[in-house]
Amino acid sequence: MKRIILFIAVMATGWMYGCKRPLYVVPVEFKSAEYVFSDSARAEFFMNNAYTDLPADVSNSFNWLDGNAMLASASDEAMHISTNKTSPSAAQRMSAGNWNPSNMRYYRASDGAGEIGSWLKWGGYHGNRKANTAIKNLHLLPTTVSERYRNRLMGEALFLRALHHWFLFQKWGGIPVVDKSFEASDDVLVPRNSVRTVVDFITRSCDEAAALLPDESYTEPTEVGRADRGSCMALKAKVLLYAASPLYNRAGDDSLTSYGNVDAGRWALAAKAAQDVVDLGWYQLYQPTADGARNYKEYFNEWGAGNGNREFIFGRLRTPNRDTENDNFPAGFTNAKGGTCPSQDLVDAYEMKDGTLFSWDDPAQAKDPYLDRDPRFYASIIYNGAKYAKFANKSNYTFQTYTGGENAQGLAKTETSYYLLKFTDYANVNPAGNSGNAYHNWSYFRYAEVLLNLAEAGNEAGGPAYVVPASNNPLTPVMALNLVRARAGMPDVETSFANRGIALTQENLRALIRNERRIELAFENQRYFDVRRWMIIEDLPQFIRGCMITKESDGSFTYDPDVRVENKVFEEKHYFFPIPQTEVNRNPNMRQNPGW
Repeated sequence: MKRIILFIAVMATGWMYGCKRPLYVVPVEFKSAEYVFSDSARAEFFMNNAYTDLPADVSNSFNWLDGNAMLASASDEAMHISTNKTSPSAAQRMSAGNWNPSNMRYYRASDGAGEIGSWLKWGGYHGNRKANTAIKNLHLLPTTVSERYRNRLMGEALFLRALHHWFLFQKWGGIPVVDKSFEASDDVLVPRNSVRTVVDFITRSCDEAAALLPDESYTEPTEVGRADRGSCMALKAKVLLYAASPLYNRAGDDSLTSYGNVDAGRWALAAKAAQDVVDLGWYQLYQPTADGARNYKEYFNEWGAGNGNREFIFGRLRTPNRDTENDNFPAGFTNAKGGTCPSQDLVDAYEMKDGTLFSWDDPAQAKDPYLDRDPRFYASIIYNGAKYAKFANKSNYTFQTYTGGENAQGLAKTETSYYLLKFTDYANVNPAGNSGNAYHNWSYFRYAEVLLNLAEAGNEAGGPAYVVPASNNPLTPVMALNLVRARAGMPDVETSFANRGIALTQENLRALIRNERRIELAFENQRYFDVRRWMIIEDLPQFIRGCMITKESDGSFTYDPDVRVENKVFEEKHYFFPIPQTEVNRNPNMRQNPGW
């Protein structure tokens, strides 16, 4: 059994991610450090509490922006549809460029009010403080505590501290490295650290944590789901991938947003870190059947004892719920909210099942655009004509997103002609009747991403045939990519390129890897940051396309895929989030990001 539910034993005592008031956790604010850490059970409960500050709002699943919006709707993946037409969601404000250091609420809070800038809560210094408190006081554990237990708690604390710094770095670039618990007499007006310093701190912390954590994957109910050695290694690989990317790996005078020089060797470091995760031998892609769409779809909801899901590395796990379905319920049903509506741009990025590119210029494809596509399309997107044996409370249901269709009317209607299917389980959940539950667990790191990280870093380091020296199970970029594509039921790279009539070159493979990330990791808070670290955001269309579908008198459909449904304001300053103005005001050493 591998990472089924976060802390089964703890949940048995009452701590559930779906609850707004976690039980059997010990916040040190209410007890002395000596009281908490001199008892092994209380120390573990404190560590449990530290996990609750990870992003992905506990009451609203993956919709972590205020207004119940996904970050995907602030990128070119989707647009956010809300039945509340008078109060734009954060994603809508970001798309319109209507955000600044003073008015932006990123994460939702459990009371719905949000947290300005999310600098402190839901993946920031609030959780970091708890990790530092544990690191400072774990020496108080009784001498009777086993070395394995003591090291495991310390390793978890080091990892969580690194992870919180990563969440901040991903948005703001160079941020203050806070590696201790501040006392009342300490100077807290600390400046931001350079990109180099932050990357070095996170990766070093990952190494330190990994060295303390057990050298085997967790199987005990009290440990399954906790941060382990693989979690540390996956975080390190991701941080180094970003560090090697053009946004950071470039010349410049601002050490808070770049290294200040270009070093191709950073790609080799990133490739090695990803290869190290592969060499660990703990993970494999979730592939229980020969059905690519089913394999991909079920990964996101398949949890519980005995399911064999070894793709998950680390994430925010929750008890069964129906939040994701509630927030993205399509029009045409009672209690519909619309939610995250995929863009035509994303839909067009899904390849044909033979690995060739989809094109509206092809008459056959334009006539039936949803036929013979990448299986992940059918596992991720609700489209016109999509058929489901059971959808919420309806059997043998066919979607009608054409003009005037059942699913294209009302306040929750999609503007793009598509709705979100990925992450949802409408066969067992019925928001119309407020019934049913499913697992909705957010993967911060999963094995498919590690393979894509390896493919990208290896290709940039040495091309399609590059291998990390002295690895146990060396994978070339092509081999890593082929594993991900095979799980989904897609042809390998060589076959796909042959069908397209193009050569296997570094440039062509780069394009394929970037598109593969767009498809495999769709709606997983990756695309928003990928287009920034690649520094291609300014080259993207300044709008979101939808598709106007018309039903003809003979029952056939015609498609206009060039309908502009939402403007997207992409400016140079949007490469980084603005530092919350409250932090700039209270700290004279806090420098704002460029352009804000």
